[in-house]
Amino acid sequence: MNILKILLGAYFLVTTLLGTSIVIAGDAQSVNIKNSLTKGVFYQPIIPDAPLRRREAGLVNDEGGSVNRGVSRGVSRGVSRGVSRGVSRGVSRGVSRGVSRGVSRGVSRGVSRGVSRSVSRSHKESLENSIPRLPQLMAPLVPQHTGLTITTQPTFYWYISEPWSGHFEFTLNEVGAIEPVLELTIGLPSDRDIHQAGMHHLRLADYNIHLKSKKEYEWFIVIIPDQEQRSSDWLASGTVRYIEPSERLNKQLSQTPKEQWYKIYAEKGIWYDAMDNLCMQIEKQPSNQVLRMHRASLSEQVAMPKVARYDQAN
Repeated sequence: MNILKILLGAYFLVTTLLGTSIVIAGDAQSVNIKNSLTKGVFYQPIIPDAPLRRREAGLVNDEGGSVNRGVSRGVSRGVSRGVSRGVSRGVSRGVSRGVSRGVSRGVSRGVSRGVSRSVSRSHKESLENSIPRLPQLMAPLVPQHTGLTITTQPTFYWYISEPWSGHFEFTLNEVGAIEPVLELTIGLPSDRDIHQAGMHHLRLADYNIHLKSKKEYEWFIVIIPDQEQRSSDWLASGTVRYIEPSERLNKQLSQTPKEQWYKIYAEKGIWYDAMDNLCMQIEKQPSNQVLRMHRASLSEQVAMPKVARYDQAN
């Protein structure tokens, strides 16, 4: 009987220990997964306090719409002033002339300030329907300062928060040069009628363009809502500089799997190559949460939290 109790006690002890070890192993696995998602990719700019060069495009969407203000205000003010003056000069003649002059002057002034704002409140809906809906945000995937690359043919990435049904205009300028290095229109994809929300890119290698050493370049991605009113262009931009890689960097890359190159690039301040290496992997593995969290981390490190949320939500 005592032997039976001893055996039963030993059995329960062993099963308890085994169960505990399984739980511990499971917890450790969860911790490892969590750590892998948050474990670091760190961007270290070579010149931390360099001038700010990045520009992002965002839409101010107010009640009346910035598209509709100019003419509407002009008409309203003109009519109001005209009626007031007309009444003071005589109701019969003054109102007629005042309204006529007020409308004429109001429309003229409103048009001169920008037909893109509105013809009148009654035309608001037709004007808004004629202009494609803009994304709330368009941002280049670049640091706030000039980003570096070790390839003469870098890839430029940008983000749009919502789909865009029109074209993009892309321009690459060498700072100080008169003529653009590259200027083109990016049409809609061949397989759909919109540019989807998310990340987009342009590869210089597709256009046989090479950056010169020690020259700074500025690139622009532009949405043109109205070809007749170019003052309403929606523009985002970043800057880039090509530098030759050091022997030490080349050696470090040769000893590292290519899938991990973005970490080395980021630590060395080589932004464009880090982003390209990372984005290409995400394009092949869109559900890879580790890669997405690393891109979100880089976006946050260069003060683009809204762009980071795109990857955090997917």
